[in-house]
Amino acid sequence: MSRKDHFGSGTRGILMLLGVFIMLGGVVPMCAGGRHNTLLGIGAVFIIMAFLFRKKRKPTNVSPNPTPPLSKKMQAHYHELGMQDEDIAFFRAQMAEAKEKIDHLQASIEKSPKLKAVDLNYGMVRVSQAMFQAIVDDPMNLSSAGDFLYRHLPNLVNLTDKYIEISHHEVKTKDTWTVLAKSIEVITQLSQTIQDDYTAFVHSDITDMDAEIQTATKNIHDHDQSDEAVPHESAEGKDQTK
Repeated sequence: MSRKDHFGSGTRGILMLLGVFIMLGGVVPMCAGGRHNTLLGIGAVFIIMAFLFRKKRKPTNVSPNPTPPLSKKMQAHYHELGMQDEDIAFFRAQMAEAKEKIDHLQASIEKSPKLKAVDLNYGMVRVSQAMFQAIVDDPMNLSSAGDFLYRHLPNLVNLTDKYIEISHHEVKTKDTWTVLAKSIEVITQLSQTIQDDYTAFVHSDITDMDAEIQTATKNIHDHDQSDEAVPHESAEGKDQTK
């Protein structure tokens, strides 16, 4: 039990005991023929307070697990990729934390016209979501997303939070406006950096796709050449038979 829980439990106990003792102080004289309704009333108040105190207290240190349940289909998919259960748990925890940050970033942007403008031009949220999905699609390449997950995205979230906090100051000095302007510059730079993170992460996909395109183009070209050669050869054959 935490110190707060212990304190709350002790407070409820004291209120309950006070109520009981005060009510007993009123009941005994009543049994002897006296009238002590006031004591009974005060005792009842303490007991009611004890119950109300218990009802209003909320459990502390309860942090719901942000990681959604793992379906059997996804578990089988991860195992097919060669991931062990501990690898899956770690990967999903990292993704849940990243999603929480992206959702927080999206909510923060809605609070500031300046941040909305940066997001419109550089796609802070859109690119972050695309990067998130790319990592989910390629969990074995998680290490390549380290800069995005542990540096760039957290820094972007922290900066936008700080920008909103300072922009809400009632009184703004020259230094305040300077800091806000500098913050927008750095937020813009981080947005561009996250674009670079995404491009680098999916580079292998682009390379593979380019190779597929070249192979397909070559096959089409070879097929067209073979089709053109067939009638030509047949014509030569006719000439030779004459």
